[in-house]
Amino acid sequence: MWSPSEQGMSGSEMAVASSMPPTELVARTTPVVSTMNITKSSRVHIGPKFVSVTQNVENAELVKAYSCPQYVWTVVRNTSRAERLSCACAALALVLCSALILYFTLVVKRGELNVVDRAPHEWNITREDWLARDMTGNNTVARFAPLKLVVVQHTVSPECHRFTNCAAELRNLQNYFLESKHLGYDIPYNFLIGNDGRVYQGRGWNREGAHTRGYNRCSLGVAFIGDYREELSVHSRVTDLQLQRFDMLLEDGVTLGFLRPDYSILPAKDVQESASPGSNLYRALQKLDHYERTYSFRNMTCEAIYDKLGLPYHL
Repeated sequence: MWSPSEQGMSGSEMAVASSMPPTELVARTTPVVSTMNITKSSRVHIGPKFVSVTQNVENAELVKAYSCPQYVWTVVRNTSRAERLSCACAALALVLCSALILYFTLVVKRGELNVVDRAPHEWNITREDWLARDMTGNNTVARFAPLKLVVVQHTVSPECHRFTNCAAELRNLQNYFLESKHLGYDIPYNFLIGNDGRVYQGRGWNREGAHTRGYNRCSLGVAFIGDYREELSVHSRVTDLQLQRFDMLLEDGVTLGFLRPDYSILPAKDVQESASPGSNLYRALQKLDHYERTYSFRNMTCEAIYDKLGLPYHL
């Protein structure tokens, strides 16, 4: 309990105070503090306790005291040299990565879109054009010429959408067939249709292919580059341009005398057990005028087919 003398009273005031009741004495001697006079360093005495009101005020003043640049400089000044060097390296790496992303997104992609797809011919590409190796084998289909059957396959290989890519893909296919110890022969198809819509010469006209066992001697083998099996999550889709160029190739064969005007288009799966040419391409072929809808040539020899149709062939 505090005494009146602790409050700084005079002698007469102490005499008056000694005659007062305790409750009245406390009421008269407790100072009244106005909150309007509290500053950031004020300490308020309420009853027997001291209450500090400086904490919130000081925190607010601290926030106001530093602007953003000053705060950053304060943080930098309080870190070690190694820490500052690490932060600088991280910031530099972030800037470089951002610059590379922008470069490849804006510059390289734009450059790819501006690449002109030039080819030696609008649609008919020869072996010389795609830099084929020397042809092997000299068997012909002259015995059954002009040909009645056009057998269609797919290559089950990567797509190609530009001349340079398709030329490279044909060289890859040719190397595969030539260098395989189980094969050892030239590219097996007479012609191939690229995803760019161009026709690429394989063995060419009047050459016996190696695409469909039992039918090579009396048919033209045409392969569409890609894998057209829709059962796969990623597969090729035949385009109108591919079908248009396929038709141009066959009409060219009729004009040159290598195909009969009433030629029949046979997907490989219609003449033997095979998934070729893939479901997507198969449906497209079924819509063509020359598609063979009778399925009457399955598991037949060339001679039996020509005899059945009454077509002449050389003995």
